[in-house]
Amino acid sequence: MQTMRRVMLPLLAPAIFASAVLVFSGVIDDFVIVDLLNSNAANTPMSVLIYSQQRGGNGGPALNALGAIMLVMSFVIAIIGYLGYRWMTRGERGSGVDALATLAGSD
Repeated sequence: MQTMRRVMLPLLAPAIFASAVLVFSGVIDDFVIVDLLNSNAANTPMSVLIYSQQRGGNGGPALNALGAIMLVMSFVIAIIGYLGYRWMTRGERGSGVDALATLAGSD
């Protein structure tokens, strides 16, 4: 962990920042396009609905509950994906040293 913090993280920091900027610009672009092209209230995406409900910083308890539900569902989906990955690769597990040696090319 010390090597990760002192060596790898400073080397990877520009790439992490650049990818965060690119992801943010893509997401905000999609949001603005959907917000501008949305003409019917019957098919409003959730992100635009949440944005339009925010008045003065707090949209009320219903909006807070919706945000909490979306956050919990995101965590549940990520955990299910991780558990599915672990279940599908259960016979392929070896020691971490073996995997690193294979990646390094030394057998």
